[in-house]
Amino acid sequence: MTSPKNSSVIAERTSVPAISSLMQMALDNPGLVSLAAGFVDQHSLPIDFVARGVERLARDRNEGLRALQYGTTIGDPGLRQRLVDLLEQDEEVAEGTFQHVLPRTVVTTGSQQLLYLIAEALLDPGDIVLVESPTYFVFLGVLETRGVEVIGVETDEGGLKLDALEATLAELESQGRLDRVKLIYTVSEHSNPSGVSLAADRRGPLVEIARRWSKRRPIFILEDAAYRGLTYDGHQPPSVWRFDESGETVILARTFSKTFSPGLKLGYGILPASLLGLILRLKGNHDFGSSNFAQVLLDNLIAEGHYEAQVKQLVTIYRRKRDTLLDALKTYFQGFENLVHWTHPKGGLYVWLSLPPDLDTGMDGPLFRRCLSEEVLYVPGAFAFAAQPGPVAVNHMRICFGVPQDADLVEGIRRLSMALADCLDPVA
Repeated sequence: MTSPKNSSVIAERTSVPAISSLMQMALDNPGLVSLAAGFVDQHSLPIDFVARGVERLARDRNEGLRALQYGTTIGDPGLRQRLVDLLEQDEEVAEGTFQHVLPRTVVTTGSQQLLYLIAEALLDPGDIVLVESPTYFVFLGVLETRGVEVIGVETDEGGLKLDALEATLAELESQGRLDRVKLIYTVSEHSNPSGVSLAADRRGPLVEIARRWSKRRPIFILEDAAYRGLTYDGHQPPSVWRFDESGETVILARTFSKTFSPGLKLGYGILPASLLGLILRLKGNHDFGSSNFAQVLLDNLIAEGHYEAQVKQLVTIYRRKRDTLLDALKTYFQGFENLVHWTHPKGGLYVWLSLPPDLDTGMDGPLFRRCLSEEVLYVPGAFAFAAQPGPVAVNHMRICFGVPQDADLVEGIRRLSMALADCLDPVA
């Protein structure tokens, strides 16, 4: 598809999202087992809760009319208070502890809108954003649109490596480019794509690093906590945001897409005061405010305990599906133990596989083509790496256990193992 001759620079910089072609492949082939799309379990969606909630709204004329009217750019005041209350419960602090952040709590059209607004508010072409390697590849697309320089920072089983982050900042300072660093982006809980969480003992120090290196201008941390709440093993540590006592370093992004329903398209952010006006002006130009009907509905559902019940149900469902997937990998990847390694996430929806360095998992590589013939789909890991410092690793893949049911997960891994067997010598 060609672009019109009068298209904008931003439009020209924006490439077609890589995931779009993968989704089209799945739609074109109903027999294909897709381990690619990061969607939620279709059968888990809270249709009964929502149906009763909509019915109650329709019966209450005044409340229904209020929900159907325009809202405010910052969000429904009742829902915003409810979100702060939920945040206090999530962080296990006393009631009222976070009431001071209520004026800085903004409801958005999913957390994706907040990610875009932050980029729009902060980033000009040539600015620098530091991201995890690997990272959420949809946000890489947002950064591409802004024309910024994206630099990946090494990760391990504890997430972002702080020594690597400091080394990157020091190198940029030596090049005279530290002032161009505007943002550090972390998916703190059960990361998309790796399933890895930022270690508890790295969260406070990460905030301190950002403050210490904010020598001439602020370096913000954007904490994308889309999967917080979907923890299946152990205890969730305090968020990175919790360690920002001044409230001026960490931007917290949350969403209800994974923990309740993506169709409602609601998320929220806790913003530093210095960014609040900027974000609200930009959001006002976007939409005057997120869906008022969805906000009032969600407020009522949370008040009635349905949100908490849904999260508990999802934890049960996804824990089982994660275990099913990991068991299938253990069963069907026997013989590949020294060649293939994968993460064992404690929550979220993703497992990250690492294959021998010389095996290209990209869409033009032998494994992807073989998987298509076996009718199984994954996300090539190269999509999740920033181009710098390079070279981009091509031997990884992301698989998601959100959509397929248990039998399909097992079958998908079986097919993947068959494709892999054709590309690897398991005896080597």
